[in-house]
Amino acid sequence: METKVVKPSFDESELREFEVQYRTDYEENALHARGAFLDAFPKEHLNNLTVEDYVIGLQKPTFCTFVEVKTRFWARIQGATASKFGIYFGKTKSDPQRKYRFAKKFGSSKISAFRTVKEELLSLISEASTKTPDFATIDQNILSPMFKAKILSLYFPEKFINVCSNDHLELLAAEFGLPEGLYFSEYQNKLVSFKADNQTTRSWSYPKYMAFLYRKYIKKYKLQKSNSGRIPKNVDFRALQERRDARGKAAEEYALEWEKKRLRGADLGRLVTKIQDRTDRPGYGYDFLSYNSDISERYIEVKSVLKLNGSGLHRFYISQNEKRVSDSVTHQPAYYFYLVFFDADGVAVDLFPARAADLYQKVQMDVDSFIVLFQDERQ
Repeated sequence: METKVVKPSFDESELREFEVQYRTDYEENALHARGAFLDAFPKEHLNNLTVEDYVIGLQKPTFCTFVEVKTRFWARIQGATASKFGIYFGKTKSDPQRKYRFAKKFGSSKISAFRTVKEELLSLISEASTKTPDFATIDQNILSPMFKAKILSLYFPEKFINVCSNDHLELLAAEFGLPEGLYFSEYQNKLVSFKADNQTTRSWSYPKYMAFLYRKYIKKYKLQKSNSGRIPKNVDFRALQERRDARGKAAEEYALEWEKKRLRGADLGRLVTKIQDRTDRPGYGYDFLSYNSDISERYIEVKSVLKLNGSGLHRFYISQNEKRVSDSVTHQPAYYFYLVFFDADGVAVDLFPARAADLYQKVQMDVDSFIVLFQDERQ
């Protein structure tokens, strides 16, 4: 369905004031950086891209190095981990060895992961090259959103504004009265069309226009937020719950496969088919019934783990029933939390099995809700 076009009305006095104050050296650096990128990686030659030409971490000017670092004046996407590229060369906190690393959603090896990444990149460029790009197809492309938005803006600035944060795109869309729930690539496209609709901004470069949007709207929002604390916003609880359910399901699937491998590694492969799935029966107080041996059961409760920014802490929730069952005489010796960790793209990548009785000795537990019982005195 065609989205109704909303044409914002910029304050001309603000535009003139911005022109006087704007530092053109930022603009020149941004344009130079984009030109260098296009020279190094013309879109017509991307089919010849090799993994060595692509990955960040090889201490040379690769595709990802250009997109993230060398074109930072065009748009900033630094901050997220290198996993946003799909595949990269480097180390992790737990493994100091420098080697090729990749997100599992792209493949199971360096070769297969890069093949998928390249296919997604070429597909993205192909769709964006069309006269009327399909925004749904672009947003469904599995490259990470911020990385994808930056690529689109570098190759097709006349179609996609160089604003790469989904949060910032939503904020600008709200400022301009665009409908909620559009594709993020469509927001990028609409913001470019607004530039052409104004006589003053029409002649501006894309970096200059983007700088105005950030000064006028994004910085104002950040100032409001810093002055008044957290700004309440409408929350789509249904969508939020759907995302949580999807994450929980992914954690359960990952944990089940992990447990099957543990049994095989313990020479208990014969018990794999005897694992009982109890995820749809919360009354049991755990998700899977497995085994420590032929005669010893293991009770597994799967939890997706959330890292709390800046604190070094991780968090998950347990119900009163899960706490009661995990502490019971029957289950306590063999009740395990399988803690599933996700990467920046929301893909399950690691699992830590923690026996509940041991974990409770090391963690902080807070009450997150209360049960309120009352009598209706109106009767």
